[in-house]
Parts: sequence; structure tokens; C-alpha cells
Amino acid sequence: MGDSRRYVFLVLMFLIIPLFQSTLAERTNQESPELTIFQDDGLIFNDTLYLNGSSTVPLTNFEWLLVDISNELKIPLDSGKLTFVHAVSEAEWEWNLVLNVSSYNCTCELIVFDTYSNSPPLTSKVIYIGSQNHHPVLLPFLSPYQSSHPVHLVADQNMELVVPVVTPIGSGSEFFVKLGICPAPNGFCLNEMIDYFDFNFTSESQELKLIFDPDNMNLDDGYWLFNITVVDALLRTSNTEHFMVLFDQTEPSVTLTCDLEDSSLANDGTEILPSKSRVEEFSPISFSASVEDGYSGGDNIFTWTLLLPDGSRRALLANEQVTDTVISLKPDIPGTWVVELLVRDTAGWLVHSSIEFEVQNIAPIIQIELDSHVITEGSTVTLTEGETWELNSSKSSDTINDNSDLLYTWYVNDHTFATGETTLQSSDFSESGLYDVRLVVEDNDGASSEVSFKVHISETVSPDTFNAKAMFLSVSIIVLIVFVIGFIISSSRRNSNQTTVPKWIVNETSEQSKEYDESDV
Repeated sequence: MGDSRRYVFLVLMFLIIPLFQSTLAERTNQESPELTIFQDDGLIFNDTLYLNGSSTVPLTNFEWLLVDISNELKIPLDSGKLTFVHAVSEAEWEWNLVLNVSSYNCTCELIVFDTYSNSPPLTSKVIYIGSQNHHPVLLPFLSPYQSSHPVHLVADQNMELVVPVVTPIGSGSEFFVKLGICPAPNGFCLNEMIDYFDFNFTSESQELKLIFDPDNMNLDDGYWLFNITVVDALLRTSNTEHFMVLFDQTEPSVTLTCDLEDSSLANDGTEILPSKSRVEEFSPISFSASVEDGYSGGDNIFTWTLLLPDGSRRALLANEQVTDTVISLKPDIPGTWVVELLVRDTAGWLVHSSIEFEVQNIAPIIQIELDSHVITEGSTVTLTEGETWELNSSKSSDTINDNSDLLYTWYVNDHTFATGETTLQSSDFSESGLYDVRLVVEDNDGASSEVSFKVHISETVSPDTFNAKAMFLSVSIIVLIVFVIGFIISSSRRNSNQTTVPKWIVNETSEQSKEYDESDV
């Protein structure tokens, strides 16, 4: 019995423990650790450094580094664990650091970081130790662990750039500012930096404010890389920081082109091309856009909109957007369409361009069949009265949006005979004769097609009349044959009954011979 209980307890533990682990992991992921230092940047320490602060995470694995900023190798002067850490509440800890710095003279940075994490340090402070090697410090505009610099925009208004600067507390806030500049469309200088003076600045405690007036900057549109250093009243030079500026005072030039026309439309506003592009319903037509902003490295945003003939607007469908700059359409409504393009460049300039094209309606295609035989324009159909037949036009067609709304109208001898019917039956014609038949098919946009032909319905011959005529003809033929045969036989007999009697001719020679013979006797 005891083994069974132990077994049940183990099973329950295996089921419950993962739930606690997942809950704890979820809570840890949701929390972002915070570590603060109560002291400000720029404090001066001669013999003993004292800093304290608070944290929202345990500091068991945290350490500090003391780095000389002026040393390019950034070799730590000292490092170690925090002096004292204690818990204030369930999610808050307080700490302090006491360090003997009597042997140092530097402009230094104290960094606190987690030794078991690859994340950036949680906090740092610029401090001055001793009485020598002190200089102003420009703090980075972004975290030093990020690889790119922010891009500051100068367009149609003044730009004010606040530069954080640290100096020894009590040393004053008078600075001399030096800027360098170079063209850098990809974030890297295309040539050497040169000094730049077309700016103004003001200085306050722990910050500088640079002021750029676009009317006085004398720069071409594009990306420019600046570096900045400051010199304080004691001629101590700071470190160098960099920042990027996009100078753009010109709207981009946008050109729209249709693949069916050689002409194109540039600039903004709705304008009609000299020769408007024309395309039939459901036929493909493409448009492309090209943007010239005067510099490289920009990133333009394209917004396409279609204005339909009925006045409504819609965005592009997924299959209509080929790329950001190319669209392909198969318009399904006849009338005037407008393709509108709104381009927003990197500096925020907006340019609206549009181009019109005409969609032509396709007329219906008529197909009339009689027992699978297609009746064409001007043909004649010969039928017999009393037979069963059907003239069928149900295979007539149009575009997808018109195919279901086709209107069929039959005319016989120039009179309306039937409307809305796709067939004519043999029962519709009660008499024999020659009929002029015309079928007109019209779509819901007013386009129509027609086919005209003749229907000849011959009279039906009754069986009695046919038999009498056949018998008369047969008797006539027999009598004629008998007459001919009798004539031939009669002629033959008349020729055979004539007798020819031969006539004997006595000539003198035979008489003389006879007399001679008698004398001999």
C-alpha cells in the first residue's frame, strides 16, 4: 500500500512541476531587468569611489568594470563584485560599491553587467578620478553596442540636435564645437572629412544644442556624415562622436509610364496624356514608376490607388502589385480609369502623380447552331415544313462580367419576333416560305452584335399525291418501253417477210455453147 501511494505522489509531482517551471519562465520573459545608479555623470572622486543604486533583478552574477575612456585599447583599470547587495522587497534590491581609487587619475567609465548574459550592460556612469587627465565626454547618440547611427533630417525647417556632454561637475559649461563633414550615401565617407561651419549652437549643463538652418547649410541633397568634438574652457578636447544627416529640400521627380504607349506622365497632378492609352476589357495593361530624388541611398514609399469609371476608388489587389514600382491590371469595367500614385520619399516629401487610360467594351460574339451546324452571316437554311428543328444561340459569349446579362432579340421579316430567348423552334413557324431572320445580342454596357440569315421552309408532299404521281410515272415509263419494244419487233418482222426472186440472164455465149453441144450429139 505504501509503494502505491509513493508511486501516485511521484506521478503528481511530474505533472505539477512543469506547470510551475513554465509559469516562472513566462514571468521571467515578461520582466525587463532594470539597474539604476543614483549618482549623476561627472562626479569627481579622489581617494574613495562610492556609488549606490537599485535593481529589479538579483545581482548575484553581476560585476563592474572601471575603464579609462582616453585609453583607445579600453583595458579595464579594475573590476570586481559589488560591495553590498540586499533585498528590499520581493522584486527590488539595493546595492553599493566602495572602491579605493587613490592610485588613479583618469576620465573613466564604470560599467555594471551580468557575467552570465550576452546582453549589453544594464548601466554605466562617467566619473572623474584624481586631479589629472580630465576632459569632456560626448555620450553616444545611440547605444555604443549598436552598429548604426541615427539619421537626422533637415528638410524645410530648422533642425535642433541635442548632444549629451559630460564635464567635471563645477568646471563650467563653455565649449568650442568643431564639426567635420563628408558625403556618405551608404554610411561611409566617399572622401576625406572637411571642416564645417554653417551651424549655430548653444551650451547648457551636460548638453549642447546644435542648430542647422537649411537655408544656410550650402549642401546638396543627400546623406552626410558629421563628426563632432568639443573643447572646454581649459582647452581640454573631448572624444569624437558621429551622426548622420539627410539634407533634402527638393521634391522627388516621379514618372509614370504605360506599357501600351511611348509617352509618359511626370510630376504631380491629374493630367491626360495627349493620346490616351486604350485597352479592351480583361486585357492586361501595366504601369511602372520611376523616382529621381537627386541622391542615392533614399527609401521611397509607393501607394497605388485606382479610380474606377463609376467614381469609386480601391487599392490594388495582391495579384496586381508586381513590385513597389510596377503594377499589372486586367480592367473589367469599360470607361475611363485613373491610376494614382502617391510617393513619399525618405525626407517626407509627398508627390502625387496619375495617368488615365480608356477601357473599351467588347461586343458579344454570336454563335447560332442548327444540329451542330454553325449558321453564318448571309447563309440560307433549307428546312421542310412539319419537321422538328431548333435554332440555338446559347453558345454566344461575352466577357465574364457581361456574359450573364446578355439580351437576345430575334427579328423575322424585320419584325420583332422574340426577346429574351436563346432559341427559335420549328413550332414558331406555322407556314412554309422564305423568312429573313436576324438575331441581335446586346450586353449591359450597350455593345451589340447581330447575324442575319434566311430560313426556307418548303411544303410537305402528301403520301397519296406522291403515290399517284409515282404510279402515273411508272405506267408512262412502262407504256413507253412497250411501245419502243413493239416498234423494234415490228420493224424486225417486216424486214424478215420480204422474198427476193433471182432473175436468170441468158447471154449469147451460153446459147452458143448449148447449140454446139446439141450438134455434136
